[in-house]
Amino acid sequence: MISVLFCSREKGNPDSGLQRLLDSTVACTTPAEREQIEFLIKFDSDDDARLPDSFFAKYPFAVRTFVWSRGEGRHGLHHAQEYMFAQRDPRSRFCLMTADDFYFNRPGFVSEILDVKDEFCIMGYRRPPIESFAGIYEQEEAVRQWVVSFGCWSPVISSRLIEVCQNFGWQANVDSWLMGLSVALYDLYGIVIWKQHTPFYERGGEYERPASVGTAQTYNNMELTNNVGPLNKYWFELVRRQARNVYLNMVHGTDFRPSWGSKLEGTWRKVRSQPVRRLPSRIFRKMRRNLVSIFA
Repeated sequence: MISVLFCSREKGNPDSGLQRLLDSTVACTTPAEREQIEFLIKFDSDDDARLPDSFFAKYPFAVRTFVWSRGEGRHGLHHAQEYMFAQRDPRSRFCLMTADDFYFNRPGFVSEILDVKDEFCIMGYRRPPIESFAGIYEQEEAVRQWVVSFGCWSPVISSRLIEVCQNFGWQANVDSWLMGLSVALYDLYGIVIWKQHTPFYERGGEYERPASVGTAQTYNNMELTNNVGPLNKYWFELVRRQARNVYLNMVHGTDFRPSWGSKLEGTWRKVRSQPVRRLPSRIFRKMRRNLVSIFA
């Protein structure tokens, strides 16, 4: 299943095209695919021009809406995205991060995404030159290049990746965070989890927005846009930590229950932790403790 997550605002927003986005979904999906896609949409409580819930009920797929205060506006998108991620259908394997001015233009994209079996992946229509930023991705000149190297992008992310990373990057531009995560993964471990797909969407609104080009004020010094940030360089260390978590989960698996191999490895480490001559007495003490606990 695919969860489409985004925030929408109608009031004072000439670029809003929410109905066009939902109508394009109907046009580009089969009845079976419509059972495999859901929309989670956050609205501002002061947006009295937003569409009523009765409007969304007519669509042949699930549309769930959420309403709360505008807060920092576009700068606070990541907070809304993280909340909606936690509310998605538990069966959802992928999240499509988009905006209300995008729309779909090609049938079959739902099935194509769901055919991807990778537990950890980021999908886009353009393959950015991830490898070229190894070792230099913190340099200002390099940042300004990799942060926009994916183009006008509405990323598809595997749900497991978000579960392991636990957030959408401490700032509103999820696409910029994903690119930073990608270059960190390659720089540290030589891993690329990027997958390229045939384009299936377009953007109908203006590409340049005040909040996305760094002109609007924000409390968040972790913000990363096409021409500014992150002012707080700790952002890079946090992304590297996320990259390590992803790598370790890829190596050891994401199942909460350890495999037999990992259990045997752990037992062997315990055996080697002390001299072999002490092994009989250690086994005896272990058996005694287990018997005491049984008959306690």
